[in-house]
Amino acid sequence: MVKKIPEIYSLTTLIKALVFLVMGGMLYGCATPSQPTGGPRDERAPQIVFSEPETGTVNYSGKEISLHFSEFVNRDSFAEALVIEPELGLIYELDWSRKSVDIEFENPLPDATTLIVTIGTAFSDLNGNELGSPYKIALSTGPDIDKGEVFGRIVNARTGETSSGNRVLLYRTPVDLSLPANYIGETDTSGVVKFSYLRQGRYKAFWVDDRNRNKIWDPQRERAQPFGKEFIELEKAGQDTLQSLYIANSDTAEPNLQGLGLFSSQRLRLRFSENIALTDSTRIRITDSTGTLFSRAYPLYASPAEQYVLFSQTQKALPPDLNLQLVAQNIADQAGNIQPQTTQDFTGSAQEDTTAQRIISVSTPTKGIFPDEAIEVTYAAPIRNAPVRDSLKVVVSDSLYTSWPNLEIQRNKLRILPQGSWEEGLNYEFRLWNPVRSGYKKITPEFWFPSDLGALNITFADTSAETSQRETQLLMKTQAGRVIADTSFVNQIEISKLAPVEHQLILYQDLNGNGIWDAGQVDPFRPPEPYYIRDDIPLQRGFTADLSVRFD
Repeated sequence: MVKKIPEIYSLTTLIKALVFLVMGGMLYGCATPSQPTGGPRDERAPQIVFSEPETGTVNYSGKEISLHFSEFVNRDSFAEALVIEPELGLIYELDWSRKSVDIEFENPLPDATTLIVTIGTAFSDLNGNELGSPYKIALSTGPDIDKGEVFGRIVNARTGETSSGNRVLLYRTPVDLSLPANYIGETDTSGVVKFSYLRQGRYKAFWVDDRNRNKIWDPQRERAQPFGKEFIELEKAGQDTLQSLYIANSDTAEPNLQGLGLFSSQRLRLRFSENIALTDSTRIRITDSTGTLFSRAYPLYASPAEQYVLFSQTQKALPPDLNLQLVAQNIADQAGNIQPQTTQDFTGSAQEDTTAQRIISVSTPTKGIFPDEAIEVTYAAPIRNAPVRDSLKVVVSDSLYTSWPNLEIQRNKLRILPQGSWEEGLNYEFRLWNPVRSGYKKITPEFWFPSDLGALNITFADTSAETSQRETQLLMKTQAGRVIADTSFVNQIEISKLAPVEHQLILYQDLNGNGIWDAGQVDPFRPPEPYYIRDDIPLQRGFTADLSVRFD
């Protein structure tokens, strides 16, 4: 038998269902879009599928520009990355709809103007994937679009590396640095910055650390550097280059001691604000509450995985009831900034040292060494036990040495020296005792003998140019940071006895004679001194490489 549902119950149910559908639709329309879950991680940058109007549109009379994306995007990152040029004080709002956004202008766009909409490299999707290079849309409210272009390149003067996101301000004369720049450019991953759709005229460009992103250089808070020429004269639909700008080391902060831990009454763990490097004058001491020296300490090693962590050992045990202060002097960061002194208060410890002795690093596990160089093995703790010293085995071709005569031990470092020099034509294998594993670590380093070495001949591309006739400073290092040459020359030089690995070369001319490279000044304008860096000069065994250089 079929039971009939009362009419009033059916109507109530229907009303509830309608309300639920309406509310669900409202929630769906108001919800923040999210990426579907599951599957492999999305590592692709968002794409701008198309724009309305399209780039290249002329005689445009509308008041909005629409962009459509390939996926859901980070809306906050879009607002941060959006730049509308030239700087005309235009007021607009962003109206979002799922994978699209409308840029709605409050007032009509100015007549006969080429408008450029740039989405910078800070724009990302919901997974944090950012644009590799800025995206531009150009349209004109007149019959023509300006087609002038200016190119430049930003390079890190210390490393030779390039990166995206460096900002360059471009002013059209007359220049008023108290006002926002007419245009702003961002470098792509290759360090290239490009200004497009420019009107003919005279322009001034410079790099700025625009931290508040207001398109204005604040000399009190932000760094800036000029290109090699102060102004560019751009013809109608013309092109010009800013050449390369080498950004001086922006890291001027010294490493500070931020934390100190005691693993025992003599073993310390020092945590710094950044990765560190020890210097020849690095000193660590422990003082009591009156400032009197209680004990000296010496560095053991910086953690390979966390190079801001330094392990040290004191000469005397630190009693648990004593208030002490650690004073670390002349510790550098990896940019070369040296901290003269940094301190930390602490209390001693009665904890016994339970550090497991083990190999931390070998000076040359894979890279080669010269015939007169030693192999240095760094252990976790001072070497006091005989197995580390006495268990070393050296295999020379077919001969096994269980007692190598040339050994040096300095605290936690074991140095294996050659007997005069490592001999060409022989094969060497070093078996290092690793106590924590109760076994041997085997290394077979490559040796660089005279027949393996190469040379580099450096000349100027234009030997008649004024720069080629001036004294040029030269600094050459291996990729591991070892200085190979630090000298000066005029016109031409050959560096010999070079290992067959990649090297970094830095050349500059000290025009003002202050002993360092001068990066220049924006206002009043002073151009940077001539500078050149090459980060990956390969050298082949037994060959002389020729390098022709030109200062931008």
